Amino acid sequence: MRKDFGGVLLTAGLSTVAAAACAPAPPPGEARVPAASARRTVPEAALPSGSLRQDQISVQMVAGALRIEITPLAAWVLEAAAPDTRDRLARIADVHAETLAESAGDGVLSLFLVSFSSAQPGTGFQPDDLHLLSRGLRERPVAIRPITPGWGTQRLEQQSTAVAVYAFSGELDLSRELTVVYREVEDSSWAGKVAVIEAERGRIPRRR
Repeated sequence: MRKDFGGVLLTAGLSTVAAAACAPAPPPGEARVPAASARRTVPEAALPSGSLRQDQISVQMVAGALRIEITPLAAWVLEAAAPDTRDRLARIADVHAETLAESAGDGVLSLFLVSFSSAQPGTGFQPDDLHLLSRGLRERPVAIRPITPGWGTQRLEQQSTAVAVYAFSGELDLSRELTVVYREVEDSSWAGKVAVIEAERGRIPRRR
């Protein structure tokens, strides 16, 4: 199910972009960013743009009454998104990256936009129970930055959505297989998303 996070669009300003559009797109392996400079998660140049919707660059999973969507905020992933989706997600990452870096300390950070929703009123969720499996290792969030009010209650009203930016450390390589885990539920559909994203990136004209 596609979810629209337009309602949580942040009003904080996006960093001024600089001219670097002539450079080739960074390979996926270079998408991870040192925590000390996590604001670079958003490129300092106007990103080339694809045409994918947010649900096409996200993992959607169901865990009981919960619907969970996980969207990587790496620059090369956002490059494949349609301009409005790309700009909205890049703005969210830019606004929260520095605070997440301060909370996480030194190291490498990978940022994700995570949403929990439910059609049943009073559904509870546990933010820290969302993990990633990468290269056979389980990665837990090192910092979580809530976006929507009421995140701390860990309970959803009917048809409501709780949204936050998650920071993971470690050697996450989004260009390879990645499994999202919430308690006993696992989802390994990311590999298929990568194929769609890379195909879309290949269609984006490059300036020379």
